[in-house]
Amino acid sequence: MVPKQRKILHFTSTILLNFTLLILVSSNPDTTSHHTEFIYKKCQNVTHLPQKLASSLIQELVEKSSNSKFYQTTTGDDTFAISGAFECRHDLTNTDCNNCIVNTLPRLSCGSDFLSRVQLKGCYISLEPEPNIPDPEGDRIDERVLIGFQKDDLQHKKCGERRVGLEGLEEVRDAAFEAIARCIISSGDKHCEMSHEWMHVVAQCDMSLEGCQCGKCVSNAFQVAQDECLGSDSGEVYLTNCFISFSDDNGGGNYSQGRNIGGSSAKVVAMVVGIGVALALLFALCYCIRSSKRKRGDDW
Repeated sequence: MVPKQRKILHFTSTILLNFTLLILVSSNPDTTSHHTEFIYKKCQNVTHLPQKLASSLIQELVEKSSNSKFYQTTTGDDTFAISGAFECRHDLTNTDCNNCIVNTLPRLSCGSDFLSRVQLKGCYISLEPEPNIPDPEGDRIDERVLIGFQKDDLQHKKCGERRVGLEGLEEVRDAAFEAIARCIISSGDKHCEMSHEWMHVVAQCDMSLEGCQCGKCVSNAFQVAQDECLGSDSGEVYLTNCFISFSDDNGGGNYSQGRNIGGSSAKVVAMVVGIGVALALLFALCYCIRSSKRKRGDDW
């Protein structure tokens, strides 16, 4: 095929993909809600992306979002494959989930030969090249996922207003983290939302993660929030496979009032609570790893 013909084919494929996105968006006119608030977008360069393949995969993801909160699949051939996935907040209805996914479509385009991940407040959609790496151990838990935090896992973070002089804020936040950590590890749908005193916290993992992996992912997100959002009254952290958000429902009130917590005492208590969160998550992680090893022993 001569270069001119390749350019014409590529241009035609790009038009086809954009036209498909336009049809999918226009067929869902009522798609505006707070769940469609834009959070972040990441593009990934791919050489010679088959636009027709991407278009077909996007259409499949949109259709699945009408009756499912999570779906992942791979399509392609021996020369090129695309992995597609989406997930909605588990407290959304199926209709809201579908609307949220449809609202990601106008942002999916990153130009020619690109794949992307788009995160809205209530959902994300991801298209990426499928790595050709065999998994000799099948569905067993990969312990590498449970150890350490890779900087590439951090997709987005946002910290709210810093309230350095507000004593007790981090104590309440870390106690809320501890409470929701216990919830997310035992949660069947990998989603927890709760309020602890004045702090409202939400955590969710991809359904593709097992309980131990989910606990570790959320633990890493908490660590980012504690390190990067020091003294902030709100924040959100998105890793590749989970997210957390926290917000002050107290309106900036005095956390120390009626609790007899002085400045230095509040810092000590906050430090103790923070250590308690880390120890609780570490205990849960060790338990999960031991359980995984026992399971392997039984399989062998």
